[in-house]
Amino acid sequence: MTARQPTLQSAIEAHKGGRFVEAEAAYRSVLQRQPDNADALNFLGMLTAQTGKPEAAVDLLQRSVTADSSNPHAWLNFGNVLLLNGEKERALEAFEKTTQLAPKLPMAWFNLGVCLGRVRRPDEAASALHQALKLEPGYLPAYISLATLLHYLGNYTEAAEVYREWLAHDPGNPMATHLLAAATGEGTPTRANDEYVKQLFDDFAGSFDENLTALKYRAPELIAARLGAAIPADGTREILDAGCGTGWVGPLVRPMARHLVGVDLSKSMIEKARARAVYDELVVEELSQFMRSRPNTFDVVASADTLVYFGALEEPLAAARRCLRPGGILVFTVERLDPAVSDGPYRLETHGRYSHSEGYVREAAAGAGFMAITSETQVLRRERGRDVVGHLVLCKAQPA
Repeated sequence: MTARQPTLQSAIEAHKGGRFVEAEAAYRSVLQRQPDNADALNFLGMLTAQTGKPEAAVDLLQRSVTADSSNPHAWLNFGNVLLLNGEKERALEAFEKTTQLAPKLPMAWFNLGVCLGRVRRPDEAASALHQALKLEPGYLPAYISLATLLHYLGNYTEAAEVYREWLAHDPGNPMATHLLAAATGEGTPTRANDEYVKQLFDDFAGSFDENLTALKYRAPELIAARLGAAIPADGTREILDAGCGTGWVGPLVRPMARHLVGVDLSKSMIEKARARAVYDELVVEELSQFMRSRPNTFDVVASADTLVYFGALEEPLAAARRCLRPGGILVFTVERLDPAVSDGPYRLETHGRYSHSEGYVREAAAGAGFMAITSETQVLRRERGRDVVGHLVLCKAQPA
């Protein structure tokens, strides 16, 4: 008796059930009999992408849309895989084709908007995302992307309206809540919510290094140079990289460290830092909580552009003092509050980070038990064509 050959439906059921080996074999069996079966090519392409082979998936999905150019979902899948593979211009063409075939499909407009943003056409991206929300009010991913774009364009009034709509559909969302306060100045918290920071950097981890390179990010090298002028590179210090992110500071201070620890709230950022293979220990935890849990442990705490997510600095500086040994060094950067804009101690800026006055930074450090406080004005990065100016601060814990 001849065994019954797999059908497309049995392949799809195996695929949905997570039985990927069985599903792939079934799809390929169908394609042996029907080489131009557009649906089998489409689903096998998506399975191939799911199993970490985007280049092969591109070929399969190209064959699918060639075999049947009228299927908007195949074009959508094709665009997604092209984007995953870094082929942004081809992805854009695929998403445009999707919106032509299915003009009432919100996800088509959403993906088109995201792709237009990636190719630096922000006005058109915003228009596409507006269309996605018009078709499906409450489509949360579109709120996130649209608000980000409007922030980039400097349209904070419209961004605020998007945040309000977002919160109407997702009350209490930490990202929408924080960025609404940043856009309007209303209800400003004394620090960024942990969930906001975690989500921001988990989402950002994949492109973090590329973006900071483009911004000519200098804070880690400034910290390392300032620290290097204060202590020798003799490999004897216990050093904490507080808010380590993907680990930019780590390689620069490694020569000074006997033991190097990194802590960050974002698991995705920690995994990127782990790949650098320079840290002795990496911990996913809120940094003030972590520092308080390790009293008198470190000789140095370095923190590059992490305290910008705190308005009030008393808590993290006191935690840093607690984890430092007597006479230990704290070196960190924060963004400078322009005195022409505000005479307050700190301000939540429209981009969602806090800026601080130099006087307040010195006062908070002294209040936490630090002495010999020095502060330099430095350019930390370029952003939107402008220098981001900050304070590079070094201070010492009171001796025993």
